[in-house]
Amino acid sequence: MIKLKDILLEATRDELVLDISRQILFAFKRGDTQYTQSFDLSGPKITGEDDANVELVVTFIKQSPLDYAYSISAGANGEDMDIEITYDPKQFPEAYNNLVAEVKETLEHEFEHIQQGIFYKAFIVSNRYDEPLRYPPKGAVAPTHFLYLTSNIEVPAYVKGLIKRAKVKKLSLDAAMEDYYNDYKRIFDAENTDWSKVKKIWMDWAKANKDKLKKYD
Repeated sequence: MIKLKDILLEATRDELVLDISRQILFAFKRGDTQYTQSFDLSGPKITGEDDANVELVVTFIKQSPLDYAYSISAGANGEDMDIEITYDPKQFPEAYNNLVAEVKETLEHEFEHIQQGIFYKAFIVSNRYDEPLRYPPKGAVAPTHFLYLTSNIEVPAYVKGLIKRAKVKKLSLDAAMEDYYNDYKRIFDAENTDWSKVKKIWMDWAKANKDKLKKYD
C-alpha cells in the first residue's frame, strides 16, 4: 500500500502520480486485463477522520480496429477511483509515449476530484455554477458537454491534468490544451461543443490561479 501523507504537497503528489502511472503502464505492457492498487491519503477529511483509503481499479480493454490508438475514461467517487483504457494493440508501440502522458494526466485529474470530495482544503475555486455537474447523464445530470467541461469541479481538474500533460510532453499549457482537443475532437464534434469557449474558460482560470498551480509556460 502506498501512503501519501499530505495530498496538498505538490511534490508528494507528483511522486504518487509517477509511481502509480509506472505500475499501470507495466501492467499494460504485460497485457494484463486489470490492475488494482490501494493507497492512503491523509486529511483532514470532511467526515472528521484522518485518512482516506483510496481503491484504484484500472481495466484494460483490447479492441481492434479503432480509428484512434486508445481512449481513457475515468471517474472518482468518494474513495474509489476507476480508470478504463480501451486500446488498439495494432497501434502500439507507436502510440505508447502519448499513452504515458495521458495516464499521468488522468491520475492528476482524478486525484483532484478525490481531494474535492474528501478533504476540507479541496481546491475548488471555479464557481461558475451553484451545483457540480457531471457528464454523461448516466453519471449524474449535466445538460450539455460544454457545461460539464466548464463546471466548478471540472475546471480545476482539467487544468491540473493538462499542466501534467504539458510537463510530461514538454509543451506550453496552451499547446497541451490544443493537444488534448486534437485527441478528443471527435467528441467535441459529436456534442457540438465550442472548443474555443471551453479553452478560454480553462485558460482564464489557470491564469487567475497561477500562484496556486504548478509552474507552467
